[in-house]
Amino acid sequence: MNKQQSSHEQNVFRVLWSTYIRNALIPIIFIELALIAAYLATNYIIRDENIATMQRSAQESLLETARIESDVIASQLNGVAEMTDLFAALISQAYDTPHEASAVEKSRYALSENGVWHTRADTEGAAMFYSSITPVGTAEMNKAWQLVQIDPLMKQLVYSSSLVTQAYMNTHDSMNRIYPPFDVVEQYPYDLNVRDYNFYYEADAEHNPERKVVWTDVYIDPAGQGWMASAIAPVYRSNSDFLEGVAGLDIRVSEIIQQVLALSLPWDSYALLVDSSGTILAMPEAAEHDWQLKELTEHDYATAIKQDTFKPEAFNLFKRQDSILLAEGIHTSEDGVVALEMAGEPKLAAWSLIPGADWHLLVVADQARLYADANALKARVDQIAIGIILGLLAFYLLFMVYLYRKSQQVSLRLSQPMQGLRRMISAIGQGRYRPEPVTTDITELSAVSSGLLEMGKTIELSRAELDEANRRLARLNQVLEARVEERTRELRQTNVDLQHEREEQNRLISELKSTQAQLVQSEKMASVGVLATGVAHEINNPLAFVSANVSILNDYVPSLLRLYQNASELVPGGQQEHLSKLETQERYVNITDNIGDLLADSMEGVRRIRHITESLLEFSHSGDTAWQACDLNHCIETTLVICHYEYKYKAKVETRLDPSLPQIRAVPAQLNQVIMALVVNAAQAIRSDGCIRITSSQTETNVIFEVCDSGCGIAPENLNHIFEPFFTTKEPGEGTGLGLAVAYGIISAHEGRIEVESTLGKGSCFKVTLPKSHETRTSD
Repeated sequence: MNKQQSSHEQNVFRVLWSTYIRNALIPIIFIELALIAAYLATNYIIRDENIATMQRSAQESLLETARIESDVIASQLNGVAEMTDLFAALISQAYDTPHEASAVEKSRYALSENGVWHTRADTEGAAMFYSSITPVGTAEMNKAWQLVQIDPLMKQLVYSSSLVTQAYMNTHDSMNRIYPPFDVVEQYPYDLNVRDYNFYYEADAEHNPERKVVWTDVYIDPAGQGWMASAIAPVYRSNSDFLEGVAGLDIRVSEIIQQVLALSLPWDSYALLVDSSGTILAMPEAAEHDWQLKELTEHDYATAIKQDTFKPEAFNLFKRQDSILLAEGIHTSEDGVVALEMAGEPKLAAWSLIPGADWHLLVVADQARLYADANALKARVDQIAIGIILGLLAFYLLFMVYLYRKSQQVSLRLSQPMQGLRRMISAIGQGRYRPEPVTTDITELSAVSSGLLEMGKTIELSRAELDEANRRLARLNQVLEARVEERTRELRQTNVDLQHEREEQNRLISELKSTQAQLVQSEKMASVGVLATGVAHEINNPLAFVSANVSILNDYVPSLLRLYQNASELVPGGQQEHLSKLETQERYVNITDNIGDLLADSMEGVRRIRHITESLLEFSHSGDTAWQACDLNHCIETTLVICHYEYKYKAKVETRLDPSLPQIRAVPAQLNQVIMALVVNAAQAIRSDGCIRITSSQTETNVIFEVCDSGCGIAPENLNHIFEPFFTTKEPGEGTGLGLAVAYGIISAHEGRIEVESTLGKGSCFKVTLPKSHETRTSD
């Protein structure tokens, strides 16, 4: 049933879609969306609850794994700690038990040139090193021989445990007795002060008032065993509070790593051992990629270790950005689980405290493997939801096909106005710029008709303005030529006068006259060429753009007519009709979408032509030498438009003009000439991809403008000559040397000054200062 046309204009989209959207789509969409939303909400709530339960179960399993394995390691470390405690107690007894060393034992000792009393490397038994910081006398020797009693115990402790690497006793006066033996003079610094090392001071009264066994952080062993951690205990004599020394059992980091690697962990996870300060004690190879670290197990002993050397900060969980959450969890709880992102992959880390050592066992697992079952459940639920949504989309697609056929009737309303638009475009293309407008109730087509009518008027006006601009350009060329000829006559007269004054230089003056005539002609042609080429190029670009758009519009209108004719000739009732109408509709939408853009681009081209012609009209007043109120900013902007072609392919122009700049009394045409000379000079100094910066400002008594470039710069020896007539640094035939000289004369006539600063290879900056003494401000 045909609908009665509305009396007011309507949007094309509303005409085509409002009928079936209101009567069919909206009710069905609301019903379907309500049903689907209810199903999906229920389904996702159940799914999320199941997944959350499975994830909590996996996390608890991971945490339980960390607790179990930490208990295993704790039992091993407790065993070492108990041996250390026993070791310290037996050393205390040895202090109180008299002992006479054998002659063989005493023969093992020697005094080095550096004052170190030590055991020789070629003897058997525990090694002893008495630092040179303690003068060794009879008492010191007797103490060393008395501690020979603990040698069998140290040997037994080392061989009875797979973890213990070496056993030692360090006294308060820097005597060290250690097993297994080695060349202590070669390994230790001769002035070793044992109080400076953590394996001594962490067990003293200040750090360990309870006198219990403590574990050190990982450090470089000065005895040459590489990276170590030690179980240490203080040694006091009976009924005494004086710390005689510290007994310790060393565990190499490589041995701790082997213990961690021996752990059997699910989900392809791995374990880390972390000390109380947050430093990673042991890290398997599987963890190196995640933590971006390489485990340190060996050390190159190029020099003796004279102070504590701990693992780098990169091994400290408390100081890494990617483990902040883990560090906070360890600080607040003995065990727990936290999510991390390591090397761009999501991980779960569970930790548990190892009693006694105050260490933590950290188990790290990949979330994808840990949550594999939960993720599989989520994927299955998502597949069901996607299937339902796809079914709904298929239904709507079939329904849209039906509604498209209904919309064909509405599309016929477009044919009449489109024919009118074709006639308007054809008329404009043939030079009839004021065609009969199209009357239609469709907003977009009515706007296109109005736009075409305005475009015709604008093009007609632009043609007239362009013709006038060409005439003004011809007159300007004549004026410039007359000025150059007048200057040439002056130069010739000057040469004649010089000839009378210096008859002995007749030949040189004759050559100078010929050269000057050629230079003046080059300057004249260069100025005319810059102006004419720039204006012609800048006007030609938008004209070509408008012409191309009108040509495309001429192609579109016949296409629209053919689309209408094809739609009218189709016989109803067949599949072919349906397909042809769809193709016609798609072609029509494509053309109508492009028409608006083409018209907008054409209007932008016309605006550019008008801007160029207006600037050219103002610049063409160069023959006017009357003093008048002058807007310096306006002169700069007008000149930049005229000489745009000179710099557009070489440099980017940046302007920073003071909007509060007052008007001054000047000759605008002459100021334009100065600005043009400076801009062209800057453009010629730039090879490519440079920058020209133009600024204006004011002081209390002057107005100032600067033209700066990033070009090749001016050599220091040429700076004092650049304003001299006929001086140029350009190649012969590329410049006359008059541009800057003329600019200097104009500025001097205006009671101003022109200055230049230049750095060779970096650029130049010309600064022009004009007085405000004759300033004229516009009335309010």
